[in-house]
Amino acid sequence: MRITKWGEYGIHCAVYIAAKDASTDPLITAQEIADSQSIPVDYARQILQRLKNGNIVQTHRGPQGGYILARPPEEITLADILRAAEGETFEIICEAKPINDERCADTSLCNIRPIWHKLHDHIEGFLKSYTLKQIADMQCGTPSSGGCNGSEKPVQIGG
Repeated sequence: MRITKWGEYGIHCAVYIAAKDASTDPLITAQEIADSQSIPVDYARQILQRLKNGNIVQTHRGPQGGYILARPPEEITLADILRAAEGETFEIICEAKPINDERCADTSLCNIRPIWHKLHDHIEGFLKSYTLKQIADMQCGTPSSGGCNGSEKPVQIGG
């Protein structure tokens, strides 16, 4: 498993939108998101397009347009965001890119395939165990978290 910049920034963009107070800032522009994440606005737009296609955010066009979450943050998981931002979270090589057609056939008795499936299930379960709301609440320095007090550490994703 490898989390790319698409996934990392996808999470940060979604967290930023979730952490904003929807009653005072209902729509957030790509420029604001780009500025908050220190990324070029064109890159932010590409990431936001992927999040839109993955039903993480919705767009509203026009001069007062911007982005909002497509669903409540407690219904969006880390797995949902990563899948939207960069595709499948963990590909099982014998299914995605078999190294040998005979050895990797569904009918073969492969010793490794069950291990890859268990690893996939563990990763998928872990990523599904975190909601966007939980992650947004872990962010240091946001109004909803009251800052980090040392007992709560933000989840670090990637390197």
